[in-house]
Amino acid sequence: MFSNKNQKIIQHYARIFFEYSVMNMNDNDIEVFYQKIKKVCFFLSKNKNVYKILNTNLLYTEKKIKIFKKIFYNFDVLLFQFIKLLILKKRESFLKEIFLEYNKIYEEDQKGFVKSIVISAFPLRKDIQEMIMHKIVSNKKKFHIINQIDKSIIGGFILRIGYKEWNFSIQEQLFQIQKNIFQNQY
Repeated sequence: MFSNKNQKIIQHYARIFFEYSVMNMNDNDIEVFYQKIKKVCFFLSKNKNVYKILNTNLLYTEKKIKIFKKIFYNFDVLLFQFIKLLILKKRESFLKEIFLEYNKIYEEDQKGFVKSIVISAFPLRKDIQEMIMHKIVSNKKKFHIINQIDKSIIGGFILRIGYKEWNFSIQEQLFQIQKNIFQNQY
């Protein structure tokens, strides 16, 4: 997908754009702006021609800006200005990912939702999932928990929140025991 460096670029631009929009809008406007960002993400994912324009080197910067002004200026001026900035900085190929990251940041900061994944060998009840979240992550955020099933972990669970991972699987414990045995053997 994206390298670690590109992922940091995407997160940086999304965070800056989010903070700027929060500082310059009231709460109702931020919700409307968030909905506009969602519409733009959908538009970018469905429209292959726009994707080609974003990723081509055959068009000059000024031409790309003119094209995107016709598309987005009447929709939202702030949105257009941000897209223009990305084009000028040669970051327009990250546009869709930046907007997706913006949506994640909005949901975490404004709505208090944090997306998390609990991987287990069998389905876990909701109360057990929530207990895991509150034991490991002590802050009082609301979690959107996805329970994935992976029989290879044998038992226990793996918790992923963003880029952090807590591995409490039996498979991991067996691996650590095996690693210790081989280290002590030599």
